[in-house]
Amino acid sequence: MSELYSGRLVWTPQRRGSTQTDHFLSVVNQRHNLRIRNYSELHAYSVNPCTASDFWVDLFVFLKIKADVVPVLGYIQNTDFHSLLEDAGTLFPPPSFFPQIRLNFAENLLAGKVKEEIAIHACNEGGMNLRSVTWEELLSMVRQAADAMASFGIRIGDRVAAVISNRPETMALCLAALSLGAIWSTSSPDMGEQGILDRLLQIRPKLVFGETAVFYNGQMRDLRAKHGNCAAKLADTSEFQRYILLEQEGFLFNEHSQNAMVVTWSNFVDQGKGRELNFVQLPFSHPGFIVYSSGTTGPPKCIVHSAAGLLLQVKKDSILGFDVHDGDVLLQYTTTGWIMWAMVLCGLAYGGEVVVYDGSPLKPDKLALLRLVEKLKVTLLGTSARYLSDLKAANICPRETLDLSSLRTVTSTGSTLAADICEWFYDKGFPKHIHLASTSGGTDLACSLVSGNPMLPVHSGEIQCESLGMAVGVADLSKQSFRSVKEKGEPGELVCTMPFPSQPSSFWGQDGAKRYQASYFERFGTRVWNQGDFVQMNVRTGGYLMLGRSDGVLNPSGVRFGSAEIYDVVEKFSEIDDSICVGQRRATDTDESVILFVKMKGNIELHDDMKERLRQAIKSAHSPRHVPKHILQVPEIPYTINGKKIEIAVKQIISGKKVTPSGTVANPHCFKLYEKFVNIDDILRRSGPGARAKL
Repeated sequence: MSELYSGRLVWTPQRRGSTQTDHFLSVVNQRHNLRIRNYSELHAYSVNPCTASDFWVDLFVFLKIKADVVPVLGYIQNTDFHSLLEDAGTLFPPPSFFPQIRLNFAENLLAGKVKEEIAIHACNEGGMNLRSVTWEELLSMVRQAADAMASFGIRIGDRVAAVISNRPETMALCLAALSLGAIWSTSSPDMGEQGILDRLLQIRPKLVFGETAVFYNGQMRDLRAKHGNCAAKLADTSEFQRYILLEQEGFLFNEHSQNAMVVTWSNFVDQGKGRELNFVQLPFSHPGFIVYSSGTTGPPKCIVHSAAGLLLQVKKDSILGFDVHDGDVLLQYTTTGWIMWAMVLCGLAYGGEVVVYDGSPLKPDKLALLRLVEKLKVTLLGTSARYLSDLKAANICPRETLDLSSLRTVTSTGSTLAADICEWFYDKGFPKHIHLASTSGGTDLACSLVSGNPMLPVHSGEIQCESLGMAVGVADLSKQSFRSVKEKGEPGELVCTMPFPSQPSSFWGQDGAKRYQASYFERFGTRVWNQGDFVQMNVRTGGYLMLGRSDGVLNPSGVRFGSAEIYDVVEKFSEIDDSICVGQRRATDTDESVILFVKMKGNIELHDDMKERLRQAIKSAHSPRHVPKHILQVPEIPYTINGKKIEIAVKQIISGKKVTPSGTVANPHCFKLYEKFVNIDDILRRSGPGARAKL
């Protein structure tokens, strides 16, 4: 296989010896009288079956997790890995971590804070309506919401859902539900009605929170009818109590003339009885969150996470991977329907300030989000490869116009961060001292498998390292049983071979355990978590190359490669705005063909000379086998509302399968545009030599 990226060195550690990982390494050495010298040895310690138990205890103490029992060395009779867990023989059924401990997620975020200090900065699109919320105000919001929830009968294990934007009230409602031991689930309000119901009808919540309108991309969007319809459908479920709407100015909801199951926020909080805020102490493995798979062509999987497992892992990734310190100012751009919203929520645990941004990051212009970074002295900015790519494509150099000196770390997730974007970041885009940390994990993991670390250098196009505590492997794609090819530097399936505390506890609903096992353990058995990503480790740097989803691996004539290899070349063509590369194998085909669809900028047309330039560039960068059979111009590329290209659905459509988009697709109309390419050869034959295949 050709080398995907040059792996150019673009950043070296800036704070040697003083990062959070350095401090943790010292703690481990002192606690165990060890001589661990570097990150590689620390990671080996964290996944060695003989010392993994000590690692998780070390981490629990270092991260200052508040519990009724603080684990110390020897707190378990036999301090080996298996005694840390119940039923630890395999990864499925998932074992329970820290069986002797009880705690409360909300208490961990709220306890011990200085009431007068700012907890949250909140604003709408473009930084408008910026307001600050103190810890005292946040605690009052949580107490009031928990009080009202208790009056509606919310108890341990009940589901509380929200279809609501990123705002302080969302965080307060979540913490209120978790303080009572309820299970919280949130979805983005920009989903369609069916997408919302696909989630809510599965988990059957007692209470659902929404808002009458949201402002996004320069427009106010009325959500009253959608929420009213959803409430009517939920009324048939026995558990459902009320649908509560926060009212936006100019968008009031009259509960008397519309749906009796829908009430306003003021009506909800009036049900409170003046109860004090209490934190129910729960087992470490107690479920706290239900999150969802993309579900782009059908009902999503409802993935249940323990609150404590999620908290431990998100704190680990933030503090040790991204070098977050107490008092930092964090801004993670996300919707509430993405697992990255957990990073926003858990940001409250560090005692600094969390910036809650609601709206498009590119409005009223592409520097809107970064002006907020400058204004609020943000130290960690969480974003996506797509956002950075948009800045580069617009020839914007933020460091030339803004003071970004406060930024210590920029994180990127959601899709592959291409080498040229990474190099632009340091060459022209951002101050050179910033640690650009690319990361990959998933909604199903609630953590990173591979991520950044401030102790290590950054090479363009690569994710720096394996996350601590995650026994990452690369499995041979050609084998049905697990065989590692990581050390050989060969591409394969990204897997994890040891239990981790943020494994889903279950899938919600009927046959949840069966569907859980089929999702991650069907291929390699119950001792190997199969993440479903196609990856390759650079044996020289130890970094990881993300090659695409394994179910979207391109396989013409038995040669396997990922779509990221094609995108890496395409993104160097300034005339191209976007692209999607998939395989086509119809019922009558004896082999798979690689099809590249490109969206051109402005009014530029895809001519034959550019197609040839693309073919030659792909051939030169990789091999003749990588060259697409067809390169076609399209007006639109399908994305999820979380900004991920929808390769699998396009692959299915052009291979002749009927695909119906779900509510998680941002632009579902464009699925229809690809249906004609089932008969791609006929289209090109009718068009004649040299014709452009444009939709």
